[in-house]
Amino acid sequence: AAKGFKNTSVLEIVESAHVSKTTFYQQFSSKEALVVALCQDLIDEIALEIKRAAMLEPRVAYKAFAGIYRYLDICFTNPAVAHFILLESVGISEEVETVRREAMQGFADLIFVFAYQEFPNQVREEEIRIVSQAMVGAVNEVVIRNVSEANQDLDIEELARLLNRLIIGAFVNLSNDH
Repeated sequence: AAKGFKNTSVLEIVESAHVSKTTFYQQFSSKEALVVALCQDLIDEIALEIKRAAMLEPRVAYKAFAGIYRYLDICFTNPAVAHFILLESVGISEEVETVRREAMQGFADLIFVFAYQEFPNQVREEEIRIVSQAMVGAVNEVVIRNVSEANQDLDIEELARLLNRLIIGAFVNLSNDH
């Protein structure tokens, strides 16, 4: 996270981890394979936290807010992790991109489930899927901008509420069109 993927050698990784190159290569075929595993582990942990926060919220209308809030909290508490997943890992390899795409689709699927519960008959399923994917992109762009700027005055709860209103507003507008 500190030096970036391209500027970090396997030697630096093994020295930092206090293992030998042999040990490294017994576990990973390459530096790219390490990044795939690291991205997958980080994303899985984040996804579990988001799901847990959303499921603990008893009110359906607030589930998306709870998930967004938890995601923002993780990203802004651990900006190096957010930077790594959302920026540094982009374009490293097709395997890393697959992990990233699957993760973003998983987050969109969560939004889809909550939206479908709220608007099952008012909005077509395909429209809910498209808007859910767009909302994940919007949330991540907000994270990228604020992590990159190291915004110290950021109110995570206020930001989560705004993003949640954006998501709900998109679905309400779609339901009004039908």
